[in-house]
Amino acid sequence: MKENLSIEFENDAFKGWVDESIAIVKVKCNAFYSLINIDMSRIVLNWFDRVSEYNNLNVILFLNEKGCFGNTAYEVFVTELTGKDIKNGSKNILSEYDLIQVRSKEINILNSFIRATVTYKRLVVSGLNGTIVTPFFGASLASNFRFATEDSKIAFSHVKYGIHASGALPFYLPKYIGMGKATEYIFEGGELTVQDAYKLGLISKIFTSQNFETECIKEAKRLSSLGSRYLSWTKHLLIRHNEELINYLHDEEKYIDKYKNINR
Repeated sequence: MKENLSIEFENDAFKGWVDESIAIVKVKCNAFYSLINIDMSRIVLNWFDRVSEYNNLNVILFLNEKGCFGNTAYEVFVTELTGKDIKNGSKNILSEYDLIQVRSKEINILNSFIRATVTYKRLVVSGLNGTIVTPFFGASLASNFRFATEDSKIAFSHVKYGIHASGALPFYLPKYIGMGKATEYIFEGGELTVQDAYKLGLISKIFTSQNFETECIKEAKRLSSLGSRYLSWTKHLLIRHNEELINYLHDEEKYIDKYKNINR
């Protein structure tokens, strides 16, 4: 293990700490500026590497402040990135140049998080608080478990803005709910209540908003108690799609190159 290695930190975007055998990172608002900013996101990506060096840590738990991954935060992000007010606009309001600006920011960073999640040898748990829009929900499907508040919603928001689904949603969603139902949500959009998402197997456990963080940590500790070797070997045997996923992410990244010469 590296000397002076610290995995407990806090800045304006994230807070990381250790609670017994689990490592926790909490995303503060606004998540889109935090996670899609290269310097900010690099902190968490490096944090993954640091955690992996501690043999006594069996679970990484990701939490988010309520509203961080919701529709309003996403609208603000896209509006400031493109200069176009998308709140009341149609899905045709964004040009092809705008679309690639949005997607290139998301894909470059989120795909790195997805790779880090699946290659981490032990468990990764996502605690989803509030409405979760397409790119972040897609990325959460790479986690081994997803917990959510009782008032959470999944918003397939990409359809509203005419943006192709990212966050590896087209890769993961059919694996959970089948190609037919996944195709419906990916092409037609809409929202899923957390109760419906639970029935479909997209959410592992539902907790009250009031005790959400406490319950997430408690459940993560229970999973951690199963033991390092059991968790790492079982994850390796269970997750057999790494090569397929990497090929998918490469294909998704090619869409950025297709738009390099598009003018405003």
